Amino acid sequence: MAGLGLGPSDFVLFEIADPDERAAALEETLQPKLMRIGEGCIAGLARVAGAELFAHPGRLPRRRGAAPEEVLVAFSESAKGYRGLPFLAVVATREHLHARVGVRGESPRRAAMQAALGREAGNLARKGKPFRKLRAFQRWNHEELPELAPAHSPAFWLEQSDALGPGGEGLDLGVAFAREEARSLSLGDLLGVFRDLSPLYKVLANARESGGGGCAPAP
Repeated sequence: MAGLGLGPSDFVLFEIADPDERAAALEETLQPKLMRIGEGCIAGLARVAGAELFAHPGRLPRRRGAAPEEVLVAFSESAKGYRGLPFLAVVATREHLHARVGVRGESPRRAAMQAALGREAGNLARKGKPFRKLRAFQRWNHEELPELAPAHSPAFWLEQSDALGPGGEGLDLGVAFAREEARSLSLGDLLGVFRDLSPLYKVLANARESGGGGCAPAP
């Protein structure tokens, strides 16, 4: 199966010093590549998730004097966006390519997701092999990777549940590949990682507020 089409020229864009120049280069060059990767695997992701998914390019932060440190394409069940909803994402940073499961932003569904994740903490802890390379990326500094998560412990999943509570930082878990590895990854390899992450995604996606919940545009 063909590779993802990412190479050194893509990751080196994160070395552009000027924040505005970096943001423009990432938006013009790398994000379209991630969207093409997303388009290539969205049918497979839908099978993994058990539902139709829609691809959304993440908005790069434009903070004065701060250059963006990651680019992502997120997949959610809403055509409107992924804010406040569970999503799968392909993320590129200076040194890595990531497959992630996350929840960013507030929404009425977060309380239901928090409760569901708390209930399933023991079951997720027993999954073993699928989560052996899992890392938590909340508050990550985009330099050294976070340590491998203690996903075998129910306490870890209870902490993640707490992060979905009111005022919590949300959820951001995934698997990272060094950029040298990313050159040889195929769509099938990427889908395999998302298949491993699917038990977590399904716990979140199946947790719904009564009466449903809307979705604001993606951040």
